[in-house]
Amino acid sequence: MGFLDHPKVLILIGVLSLPIYASLAKMFWGEKFESLGDTIKFLFTPDLYSLFRGRFWDDWYATTKFNVFLFLCFGWAAAITELLARHVL
Repeated sequence: MGFLDHPKVLILIGVLSLPIYASLAKMFWGEKFESLGDTIKFLFTPDLYSLFRGRFWDDWYATTKFNVFLFLCFGWAAAITELLARHVL
């Protein structure tokens, strides 16, 4: 029995974890999300275009930071749901 066996609980945990996601976002992008705009800009900029503009490593860093943030958010919800599925449900 795993976390995917309980999709309603996973969605509930995902919604209830919004304060955790906000705390993680503040760790990644600053207290007032100062660098989030640059990250979003780099997400939609092709890597080849950034390479020719000389901003490839900035693009790579921003994209990697965003992907790690998404992984941590999903991992948090999946881990809590897995703990609940194993010990409570």
